[in-house]
Amino acid sequence: MSRRPALAAICCFLLAYSTALAADDRKAIDLQLFRGGEGDEFFYLAESEFEKVRPDVRVELSLDPRIADRVRVRVLERNFFEVSNAPINYWPLIKNGDVLAMDEWLDAPSWDQPGKTWRETFLPGALDPYTHEGKSYGIPLGYFVSVIWYNKKMFREQGWEKPRTWDELYALCERIRKDTGGRVSPLAFQGRYADYTFPLVDSAHYQLAGSEAWFAQRWQLEPGSFNNPNYVQALAYAQKLATNYFQPGFLGMSHTESQLQFFTGATAMIPCGSWLKSEMQGKIPESFELGCFQLPSVPNPVGSPDAVFATSNFYFVMSRSNHPRIGVEFLRFMTSLRMAGEFSRLTDIATAIRGASKGKLSSDMDELLAILERSEASYGVLSPLYPESKQMLIDGMQPVLSGAKTPAEIAAALEINAAAVKGQTDHPEIVIVNHRWKPAVLLSVLGLAAIYAAWSTAQTIRGRWSAKPQAAHGGLQRMRSGNILLFVAPAALVYTMFVIVPSLRAFVWSVHEWNGLTHMAQMPYRGLLNFRRLLLESDGFWIALKNNLFLMVVIPAFVIPFSLFLAACISRGIGGAKLFRVVFFFPNLIGGVAAALLWMHLYTPQGGLVNSMLAPPLEWLAPGVIASGQWLQGHFGGWHIGAALLDVGMWMGDIAHIPWLSPGSLYWALIPMSIWGACGFNIVLYLAAMENVPESLYESATIDGATPWRQFWAITVPLIWEVLAISIVFMVIGGMKAFDLIWLLTNQQPTTSTHVISTRMVQTMFWEYKVGEATAIAVLLFFMVFLGTAATLRVMRRERVEM
Repeated sequence: MSRRPALAAICCFLLAYSTALAADDRKAIDLQLFRGGEGDEFFYLAESEFEKVRPDVRVELSLDPRIADRVRVRVLERNFFEVSNAPINYWPLIKNGDVLAMDEWLDAPSWDQPGKTWRETFLPGALDPYTHEGKSYGIPLGYFVSVIWYNKKMFREQGWEKPRTWDELYALCERIRKDTGGRVSPLAFQGRYADYTFPLVDSAHYQLAGSEAWFAQRWQLEPGSFNNPNYVQALAYAQKLATNYFQPGFLGMSHTESQLQFFTGATAMIPCGSWLKSEMQGKIPESFELGCFQLPSVPNPVGSPDAVFATSNFYFVMSRSNHPRIGVEFLRFMTSLRMAGEFSRLTDIATAIRGASKGKLSSDMDELLAILERSEASYGVLSPLYPESKQMLIDGMQPVLSGAKTPAEIAAALEINAAAVKGQTDHPEIVIVNHRWKPAVLLSVLGLAAIYAAWSTAQTIRGRWSAKPQAAHGGLQRMRSGNILLFVAPAALVYTMFVIVPSLRAFVWSVHEWNGLTHMAQMPYRGLLNFRRLLLESDGFWIALKNNLFLMVVIPAFVIPFSLFLAACISRGIGGAKLFRVVFFFPNLIGGVAAALLWMHLYTPQGGLVNSMLAPPLEWLAPGVIASGQWLQGHFGGWHIGAALLDVGMWMGDIAHIPWLSPGSLYWALIPMSIWGACGFNIVLYLAAMENVPESLYESATIDGATPWRQFWAITVPLIWEVLAISIVFMVIGGMKAFDLIWLLTNQQPTTSTHVISTRMVQTMFWEYKVGEATAIAVLLFFMVFLGTAATLRVMRRERVEM
């Protein structure tokens, strides 16, 4: 009885709420916004303030870090919202007429700056990234300028001056090393994100070649725009800085790790965008004084040295939403001088609105504001007409950082790859054959696996049909077909709806071309074009498959023998066996993401546990190894063993800063991770089988004089063979389907050299917006996993050994 008043109150509240909603006849605009480093406070403020200005409008605000997934679904359903800044490819929607051109309002008076049009309130070049064929579609708010940040207090105490040119920057780096005795590195850098190299290269290229040449390269991938003296020189500037003055181990550092190195005083400078302080909020020492200076200039520049490399978060209005004009009005209000100033005050981030950030940012941003005030133009990473160019450019920046190729070689490779990207997009029906024997081998192996699996399965079925039916064990009756159907049908129905049907749909998509955003009716049939492009033309697919084979072969070659050895030791009664069971299985209690994050910290080049443990003994041995190499070279000329010893000695001397998670080391770094993470499960699996082996067999073998090693191979392995086969199949499937570990360890930005098939599929789907090609990858992956598993099980099958 006491619950009735509470239930009545709840019912009254719900009734009143529903009545209020029904009575609310205001026009609703739907905002689907990305929740990122700017936080939420400004957007809720803009929502409430706009409703005060327009009492007839209700703003329905959705903030979500994964808003892109929701937006894609709604676009496909043609259930359009008014405004979004979700990170998706808007160009297909622009071409399809789904995004509203903003020129009518941009050329009209601004919201709160008399005498100016809305267009004139934006900083120079801020609207360019989404201006196409004379029309502007995207509206910027936050303005992220790439600069070089420096430790102002350290500079003041040491008497260092801010550099203006590349030569002055090199000289400053040399002085930093000299004045600090090598204790402070000149620059920290986010080496695991190769795209942080773009501002260094692009600023030099913009100044050397001019704005038109820069836009022709990055926007249109024009022939000759990469392989030319200006771009080679721009690459040379950045490469000299990276290979000589970046902090040791930077190739294995994430953005937060390198930024912490800067704020803890281990480096004097760091190249980064103006989001640096906002991103590191709460991790910056209170006494730290932050300053910045413009990216260095080149001698006799063609493009203005005062132009800034800047990006922004662009907002778009959907033309087919319910109230697109009100959506535009909201953007005009949100980018007004007053509201943009509130954005800067709340986030400590500059805006793309002229004068809006002045007096609103912290003192750490004073020099950034000065750079913006004197800027005459801007350029930056565009949302390109060729989305595939993003991976191409990231791959091109990797040797700039590592020094693995000369600038001329990098420029030549980028020119070739740019021509391939442009050709694939402009002429999608043409496939250039780059691989012949690899597809032949793969298809032959899959065909043989299919034939063998089908033949062996047929043999098994025939054997069962020819065998005499046996009575149910223990007098139990067999279940009737109707009862079997009753139990199986619900699960089969659910599995069919959510697995089988989508899988069949993927097979259909794989023979079509689609960007995943326009209506599904606009899916031209391409036949086997996607498969031909993957197998015959794509270098990335074969590199990814090679990495999968590494995970399928090399990792099990370490994990399975080690697991067998430990399981055998524990099963034979080694001291502390119960404790070892728990210890070895413990990593399996940790989620995959948590385990990856743990190993990322262990592999940190500066202060990570792995390097810290390896460094003392190896650095102690290094002088002796180097001396041996020098002695061999001195007595035997250029003998290769002496040179090899020198290389090994130098590597051992620099072990404290090895970038384990850099592209060149990543897959070898997976071996200890896999041993740590996979051995526990396999040990438990093998132990369960070993404990069923009768002890009398081992006693008899001991009496007959068999050694423990002989007993292991003659008794243990044959009797646990079925379990061993299952574990091998698990490892093979895991290696082929690997995704999360590679995706996390590369910070969701793998280079082509580190992709596996699954990450390549995700990148093709969500970076390049090629749904047909991505599903073709999924189909190939399905056949490889299915046929590989079936063939492995058949090959591993042995006649059952009775105990």
